[in-house]
Amino acid sequence: MKAIISSTYDSKYLYFLPIVTFCWNRLGVDVICFMPYLKDGIDGYNPDKNKRAKYELIIDTLDELGIELQAAPFSAPEHKEATYAQCSRLYGACLDLPEDEILITADVDMAVFKKIWVDIPKEFPHFYIIGNDLTPDKQYPICYAYARVGTWRSVFELDGKAYQQCLDEHLGGIECENMRGNYWGADQEKLYNMASRSMPILTPRSNGQNQFATKRYDRDDSYILDRLSPDTIDFHMNRPGYEEKNFEIILTILKYHYPDEDFTWLVDYTNAYKQLL
Repeated sequence: MKAIISSTYDSKYLYFLPIVTFCWNRLGVDVICFMPYLKDGIDGYNPDKNKRAKYELIIDTLDELGIELQAAPFSAPEHKEATYAQCSRLYGACLDLPEDEILITADVDMAVFKKIWVDIPKEFPHFYIIGNDLTPDKQYPICYAYARVGTWRSVFELDGKAYQQCLDEHLGGIECENMRGNYWGADQEKLYNMASRSMPILTPRSNGQNQFATKRYDRDDSYILDRLSPDTIDFHMNRPGYEEKNFEIILTILKYHYPDEDFTWLVDYTNAYKQLL
């Protein structure tokens, strides 16, 4: 299985990349992250120098942990980068992967502690959608949709296309004043429209009172540290994660779920990341 996530170089999201990769890796799941291309320097000037420094810090941190991250770069106009990043997760099956590999979509700021998926029978041509009751009508949540690569390719009609082509076809012709705001749900709408063709297996997660998921720590919960439980599946982490109060919450929760892990690496990474802000 491979987790498909994405990020821009906005530190509100990028900072979390090694944490989320660490968590998926502990579950035996590799991570593929879609990210915008970094620009090369011209005549000694590199407009993305700071972005590159952050990315290299992340890779160095994961290397020290013995964890490999596969990055899948895409091109997008600057004002569309966030929307391209969101929707890129739908096109992981465009990568060179075996047909029977399982891909699961997720967020770069969602730490996962427990296996949330079920085993997919061979030749099972359906999507699994977890938390279908957490999104508006005619949307499926990007956390989490999973299926075999062959199913993604068939249902999304990828037909051997490159993911850049798919993204350009999906978003390239759209222009508006606030791309990110107006098309915030573009990924989940596309997921609904396409995955619905496969008679998906739906697994509700709502607590029945609002659109918060059961067995999830949510960053909007003022009493989050009062709810520590070994049954918790995932954690929508507090943002920005490197700010002192948020970092203390994140570190406390990680230490609870990984009591044998020495998180000195995370403290060092966070301090180094803050120097690049």
